[in-house]
Amino acid sequence: MKALSIKSVQRLLNRTVALSLSILVASVLASSVAQAQTPEYPQQQAYPQQGYPQEAAPQPRCYPTAPTWFPPPGAEPQCETPARPATRRGLLFLPYIGLSSTVGQYSDGYFPGLRVGALLGVHVGPLLSLNGELGVDIMNPNAGNTYTGTADRTEAFFDFTLSPLFHFGVPNLEFAVGPKIGWFNFVGSSRASDGGRGPSYTLDYNGHGIVYGFTAGAFFSIGRMALGGILSFTGRSFSGFHCSGSGGWVCSSRPIDTKLISFSVAMML
Repeated sequence: MKALSIKSVQRLLNRTVALSLSILVASVLASSVAQAQTPEYPQQQAYPQQGYPQEAAPQPRCYPTAPTWFPPPGAEPQCETPARPATRRGLLFLPYIGLSSTVGQYSDGYFPGLRVGALLGVHVGPLLSLNGELGVDIMNPNAGNTYTGTADRTEAFFDFTLSPLFHFGVPNLEFAVGPKIGWFNFVGSSRASDGGRGPSYTLDYNGHGIVYGFTAGAFFSIGRMALGGILSFTGRSFSGFHCSGSGGWVCSSRPIDTKLISFSVAMML
């Protein structure tokens, strides 16, 4: 009985060893097979990392290098530059003040005088405004060169004209040019003496006629307001004249037609 038990134990041990060896061999084979299969996965992961950027890189890089003068359709309005300042609408008000100088015959009979006035009108489109103008020229006569013995003279012209303007320009700079034509009134007075040999005499005179000319201006835009200057030419032709005085002094039946060039600072609203 003892021998049999020893033999049975030996068989059990032999079977256990054989089973353990089989399991060990199976695990070694399984690990070797797994190691043989796992290297393929890094190659598949490395292949897209090396090849994918090379294939996809040209597409995103081509857009930044596109010429700046060929923007996408959505960006075209942002690149457009306006050909002229923003269109003004509604009423136009243009006051001005400056100096005027007489030109032509007998221009040396006047020093530069004061010119003030304003245009008031309405825009009828992006390029045209229809305006009425009131202009006042306060003359500064050199009495000694005009009338011998005259001690003091004052004269002024009041112009009422139709003065349309054509508007054009570039961003932040606007130009306005146009003709003017209308009616003027003239008033004046003088205190005269006969070279100190007699009493002084007072003369009052007035007249009227046709006024014509042109205006050209440049203005820098500051929001809805614009500041600048205007250069204007004004010609006048008398159609009527009246003079009254004392002491038997006789006035000329018609004064000299005047022509003025003036420059004024102006504001456009």
